[in-house]
Amino acid sequence: MELFISTLVGAAAGALGAMGLGGGGVLLLWLALSGADQLAAQGLNLAFILPVGLLGLWFHRKNGLAAFRVAVPMVLGGLLGLGGGVLLAGRLGSALLSRLFGGLVGIIALRELWSARGLFRKNGWGLRAKSSQDPPA
Repeated sequence: MELFISTLVGAAAGALGAMGLGGGGVLLLWLALSGADQLAAQGLNLAFILPVGLLGLWFHRKNGLAAFRVAVPMVLGGLLGLGGGVLLAGRLGSALLSRLFGGLVGIIALRELWSARGLFRKNGWGLRAKSSQDPPA
């Protein structure tokens, strides 16, 4: 069963990654929830993203959707960040990285809930008692 769920998570992460929507976050969350050591999970996540990202890039380039002029400076900055991130991750240790990752996921969840709250209010989807000022249905 775990193999089946891991395959589904990998498929979801691959689809999101190919669309540029952060499939690595899905994979890293699954690995963390599965009890993987944080540093090992991050390494596996990076190994997973490389082929998915390259294949996604090939398809986007084929469809004329890759803006290399914009991407090259970002890649160079990403490589600088990569070196610093690897050094920092090795010094922080797996336990602290797990807590930081959990905090990040929590912050993202709160932000999404806050956004959903605004969307519900904007569209009038909130659960409230009907008042006498509401138009008749």
